Amino acid sequence: RPVELLGLTATPERLDGGDVTRWFGDRIAVELRVWEAIDRGYLSPFQYFGVGDTVDFSQLKWRRNGYDTRDMDVLVTGDDVRVRKVLQALEYWHPAPGAMRALGFCVSVAHAEFMAASFTELGFPSMSVSGETPEFMRRQILQQLRSGALRCVFSVDVLGEGVDVPNVDTVLLLRPTESATVFAQQLGRGLRLSDGKSCLTVIEIGRASCRE
Repeated sequence: RPVELLGLTATPERLDGGDVTRWFGDRIAVELRVWEAIDRGYLSPFQYFGVGDTVDFSQLKWRRNGYDTRDMDVLVTGDDVRVRKVLQALEYWHPAPGAMRALGFCVSVAHAEFMAASFTELGFPSMSVSGETPEFMRRQILQQLRSGALRCVFSVDVLGEGVDVPNVDTVLLLRPTESATVFAQQLGRGLRLSDGKSCLTVIEIGRASCRE
């Protein structure tokens, strides 16, 4: 029974459809959306590019929470053409891909491991993390990303929140999602301000258009 109860959230639109204001008298005292936070200088500006996909997801069955991970995994894991499209987009739009610090959001653990191995082989040292990665190893991998020893860390479902790497300047969206909450969490991992970071570069594969 607090005298004052303060609630803070970065994702008011919850995945379960619940209303967080029910704990606070059904009211919001202050609201600051991403666009206004960028305008005020609290978050990094970003440039956003959509890349046409070589994978056709139209034949997959859509379930209540999205596509079945196993079905998507079969289509994207091992797809070298898709990897090259991501790298071509980075080389075309990123100001310095050889110095980037990127987070890549994947379809599955196997997809994350495949992307990390492919990027490393092509000259961009990378690693993958998953729910099976011990916490101490996850911290070590993220520290390598901070220091620049790694160019990219690929994951599935474990880097959407609770990650503190302000100098991440690139986000790779490599899985389809219809969830505004998941999208906001993934985008938000790169919006922290950091010295020397002029903007965040976001590349989403699966979009036919390019927008900034």
